[in-house]
Amino acid sequence: MEQLLRKQNYHSLTLPDGTEIPGLIPVEALEQRINSFPIPASLVGRRVLDVGAASGWNAFEMARRGADVVAIDCVDFEELRTANELSGLNIDYRILDVDELNRETVGDFDYVLFFGVLYHLRHPLLALEKICALTRETAFVESFVTDSPDAPSDACSLEFYETDQLGGQIDNWFGPTAKCLVALCRSAGFVRVKLEYVAAERRAGVTCHRRWEAEPEWSDIAPAWLYSAVNNRTNDVYFHAGKDEYLCMYFRSDESGLNPERIRIEVDGYGVNALTVHDLGKGDWQVNSRLPPGLALGEHVVRLRTDATRFGNEFGIHFGDSRLPAEHRAIDLPLVAQPAPVIYSLENSLDRSRTFHGYKTERLVCRFRGASRDLVRDAVFASIDGEPIPVSFLTDLAHGDWQANIALPDKLAPGVHSIRIRTITSAWSEPAEFVFD
Repeated sequence: MEQLLRKQNYHSLTLPDGTEIPGLIPVEALEQRINSFPIPASLVGRRVLDVGAASGWNAFEMARRGADVVAIDCVDFEELRTANELSGLNIDYRILDVDELNRETVGDFDYVLFFGVLYHLRHPLLALEKICALTRETAFVESFVTDSPDAPSDACSLEFYETDQLGGQIDNWFGPTAKCLVALCRSAGFVRVKLEYVAAERRAGVTCHRRWEAEPEWSDIAPAWLYSAVNNRTNDVYFHAGKDEYLCMYFRSDESGLNPERIRIEVDGYGVNALTVHDLGKGDWQVNSRLPPGLALGEHVVRLRTDATRFGNEFGIHFGDSRLPAEHRAIDLPLVAQPAPVIYSLENSLDRSRTFHGYKTERLVCRFRGASRDLVRDAVFASIDGEPIPVSFLTDLAHGDWQANIALPDKLAPGVHSIRIRTITSAWSEPAEFVFD
């Protein structure tokens, strides 16, 4: 206790016996900031991360509300350790930089407090992505901003401070406008972002949700039919860790006038913002988005809806390049009694012709009709000129129609070639021809 009273602490602190330990920031100001966010009064059973904990007032407040709290800072605040022992709240205090945060080091959290940290970081968007990846529900972000209620800005801009131009501190790197702060949070992966306040002191608070609002309990509009979710670079379902790849989805909807604000995309239940939406005509639509931060390697489920409908069907993607090798796509399967599929359309994924040029991103799009139902990709087999070729992905176009995308072999001779399709329960289709020039 005497040690706390002797030194100048950053946060004022209140001990369980009511003793107030003065600091640079008074308790009233700390209470006003925390009450500006919709943080539940009871956090029993919830896990909370306090990033940039400083003296620990926010961490202690979350613990008093019943949360299991992890507090981190890049330097060791001795008063947090001392107050933690005196309070008996058992804050898990760790000395970590934001760059060191991941699920392996700290796990994930229902709520994250990210107060007064963003502008201290050299890579603010990357930092927000790291925060988003650790957040199961909601993050609360507070930062210095360059505008104020008396001098608002409509610019979505970020000032850069090379040395000590902001407050004379060499670790102040960026100053966003409030509009930019909100945009950064959305771009980092949060889907519902609300600006809570902009204060005269050039501070702003933002509430950032990872999940969409609840879908309607009922809608008289049919759900959208998602028939493809692929990598925008490769046109298959495989995505690669460490690459800046985008999710390209194709769906069918009876609605009109769709735009990014009306689309609700989910990957494994986490919301994803639509970046662009294109009307392809005749009820078909394309929407592009990023993947949510923090995806584990393996299989994931994509689904989407509009603001007026419930979620429809699911589509699977794979994060981490793990293609099925061609030798596992055997063509010497026993024939069975089910009729052969009928190929009714072949086209180049880039220009919709039947001519291919050997471009890296070209895919042979094969649409077929068959008696098989509930197909999965590994139950569909293809051959080109009698040689097995892997199916990149399969999608149900409804009413017995299917689409298989196939990457052509690297060394395909110029000329006319043929492709055949079969399922694990059918005979081979008749060949369909395409041209490689």
